Amino acid sequence: MPAKAALVGFGNELHGDDAVGLIVARRIYDSLEDREAVDLLELSTSDFGVMERLIGYGRAVIVDALVAEEGEVGTVTRVDLPESSGHCYGSPHTGGFSAALGLARKLGLAVPAPIAVYGIAIRQPPSFADGLSEELAARIPGIVETITTAEAGWLR
Repeated sequence: MPAKAALVGFGNELHGDDAVGLIVARRIYDSLEDREAVDLLELSTSDFGVMERLIGYGRAVIVDALVAEEGEVGTVTRVDLPESSGHCYGSPHTGGFSAALGLARKLGLAVPAPIAVYGIAIRQPPSFADGLSEELAARIPGIVETITTAEAGWLR
């Protein structure tokens, strides 16, 4: 039996549009026919914290906000992370997600392969805000459909 998949919603619900990763991941999870094969993880932590939570999963999809001052709010960008990464930095404070992934793999930890990351374009959110902007909220169904269609091989 293959290892479970992780569907990760990343963001902060008290930071306006930054919550989009959480909201989209919840909607995708609620639409799944087989929730037994997928765990929904809602995270607001460091890159190393995300990597720690992914240990033991066979595959992962991460949905997060991507601050972009240009382009259309709600645009979805997919970033495929390499199955092996030679990058490994000495400090967990400076490395970012690629460094966390590289370190986990160098340590022989059972992190997923593949990992797909979906960034959803937002404007710089205000310090504190409850809920998504109207512009982004209106795009949620299309964002969910875009990611679900792209990951149809296992998200159904």
